[in-house]
Amino acid sequence: MTTVLLVEDHTAFAQALTAVMGLTDDLEVVGHAHTAEDAEVLGSRLSVDVAVIDLDLPIASGVDVLNNMRDRPAAPRCVVLTASTDPAELGRAVEAGAGAVLHKSTDMAELLDVVRRVAAGDTVLPADQTSSWLRALAAERERTWQARTVGATLTARESQILQLLADGHGGGAIAEQLVISGQTVQTHVRNLLGKLGVGSRLEAVALGLRLGIIEQADHDR
Repeated sequence: MTTVLLVEDHTAFAQALTAVMGLTDDLEVVGHAHTAEDAEVLGSRLSVDVAVIDLDLPIASGVDVLNNMRDRPAAPRCVVLTASTDPAELGRAVEAGAGAVLHKSTDMAELLDVVRRVAAGDTVLPADQTSSWLRALAAERERTWQARTVGATLTARESQILQLLADGHGGGAIAEQLVISGQTVQTHVRNLLGKLGVGSRLEAVALGLRLGIIEQADHDR
């Protein structure tokens, strides 16, 4: 009998999975954790062959559960069952040791088959999808690194002016709002363009938004 731990915060969904697995001759749900903390407690108490883990959990994420499971002696094999379509998040799940990653819309018969295969030691990760997810994760990390690097080079005033540019303010309005001269605004803009390696204010705003160092214009603030 293959023992299964469900890590799922939606009780009705977990109950449905438990009921379906209970109808089989070879799968048995022996525990249900609503949170990552619950999963850690149950994982230490129960002998589990497979953990079926949702990524979207309260407080800590399913990736945290995967990392915790992986570090345990006699670690269970893990199947991610999630509604997420974020490729970087799915890449994190693969990196953390998921033996399979399935969407919650997956047919139940396919889910049961994958659980059995993962329990038997197989990795059920289509190569093309997995590569795409890992590339997305690498790109996200590159953007984060760039944002930290670029953000560190901008002064507080330059960052402030870049945000005001993103909000649609011109040089005169920025000068008035910050109580500085128009010439000073131009100097700051010239400096931040140089630091960002772009040739125009529009390019600066586009790069700042892409890297996440400024926010999309909010005309209500």
